[in-house]
Amino acid sequence: MTAAPSALLWFLSQHPLLALPVLMALAGLLSWWRRTPLYLIAMFPLAMLNVFLGSFVNAAWVNGIGERGEAVIVKAEETSSTLNDRYIWRYEAVVHTADGQDVDVVFHTNTISLWPLENTIRIPAQGQPFVVKYVPGFPRSIVILTDESPHGIAQSRARARERVEVAARRLHFSPGNERFRADYRRELDTWLREHGDDPQQQAQAQRYRDEREAL
Repeated sequence: MTAAPSALLWFLSQHPLLALPVLMALAGLLSWWRRTPLYLIAMFPLAMLNVFLGSFVNAAWVNGIGERGEAVIVKAEETSSTLNDRYIWRYEAVVHTADGQDVDVVFHTNTISLWPLENTIRIPAQGQPFVVKYVPGFPRSIVILTDESPHGIAQSRARARERVEVAARRLHFSPGNERFRADYRRELDTWLREHGDDPQQQAQAQRYRDEREAL
């Protein structure tokens, strides 16, 4: 029941430039059949939005209905296309589904669906297993759960630590600034709440607890 809409959303998100003329052609046929330009007028902004937001819509859909699985990138290669002055990469991956299937998938830097939605692209390294959700009946459509995959967890931890260190440098520069002190305390509390129970971070956690008590 969900395979058909999932396949459509996958096509729109994976091939946004190809989908643009296809959608406009369909709207043109509807406008000609109904003798009104409204379909064509309405489809143009929607088709343009799909170029920029198609992967976000697909990510929300797959995250909402999908089942959990595991995947690994088996090949990564740079293409000649660019996005924001950076080369787009093409990835080949294998998804291991809950029922034991192994499914080959292909995606690109600019079309991969990631969850949670954010304005950054976090794709795991080649050979590193990561957590995904996939659509039963159409497992080629996946969304990478970045916050639950080793690559995403490491990046999240690094960003959190950087926020703590930035706040510490500000307070070190001006020890009497109460705003800097409050910011440092808040960043320490956030880090300890999110990463303090991580067995691999106990030394760092103890250091931050000591600094929190010293405040």
